[in-house]
Amino acid sequence: SGVPTALMAAPRILPTRRIPGTDDRLAVIALGNSNAFRQGDAATARRLLATFFEHGGGYIDCAGEGAYLVASLAKTLGHNRSAFLGSYFNAGNAADSLASAERLRAIRGLPSLDLMHTVPEDGEPNWDVMRGWKEAGLTRYIGLARHQSRYYDTMMKVMATGTLDFLQVNLSPLETEAEDRILPMAMDRGVAVTINRPFINGRYFSIVRGKSLPAWAVEFDCTSWAQFSLKYILSHPAVTCVLTETANPKHLRDNLGGGIGRLPDKKTRVKMRQLLQSFS
Repeated sequence: SGVPTALMAAPRILPTRRIPGTDDRLAVIALGNSNAFRQGDAATARRLLATFFEHGGGYIDCAGEGAYLVASLAKTLGHNRSAFLGSYFNAGNAADSLASAERLRAIRGLPSLDLMHTVPEDGEPNWDVMRGWKEAGLTRYIGLARHQSRYYDTMMKVMATGTLDFLQVNLSPLETEAEDRILPMAMDRGVAVTINRPFINGRYFSIVRGKSLPAWAVEFDCTSWAQFSLKYILSHPAVTCVLTETANPKHLRDNLGGGIGRLPDKKTRVKMRQLLQSFS
């Protein structure tokens, strides 16, 4: 064809979506808190991040010690500014949280952290503390993260206060409860939505194992069961990006494909849910 091989092999870059109310944008496929980060496996984490950045990835969800590893690797790989780190802090233990945040900020060498999340374990987190961190310039955004419907009431209560920039919630074609109440309210309130559990912690794959992808998946550029769930999620207008967790660079490439190309329409989304329900 006369096209240089290097050009033919150029990575496809992920599309981005705007963080509501801002000019900041995030690539639609994000990296969840991979075992490689959690276990401090720097070699695997480096391979994952290199692949992720190569395709225009930005958002990385990381907790505990894993956050420091991700921050230093992003810097080493020359992506300190393009990496958007969502990290976790306990607003009820402000002193420890502040020390962790300052350590992370020192590694990054940037004026502010990107996103500081808190997790509602028992009732509502201390939002005054979180707001204080944002007002002091410690973080650009504050968020709430959980993955079970029993936390939805708390999520809605916090969204109603107008203080939330980001909400992380579970959604997949087999776990659709968030579509009823959470996602419409997030859209209404201008809250960015990041999605966790796209594969229900792996249970999704045991449901589709041995099943053939339907022929009509080609209509929305879907070539694997992983992409089937990711494209379902991304076709919801409230979703900013979806978190995929893997320690396998090959699986990551497949996941990244879920963010590229066409997405299913409303009618197709119903068909996708029905097909998966018929398996489970």
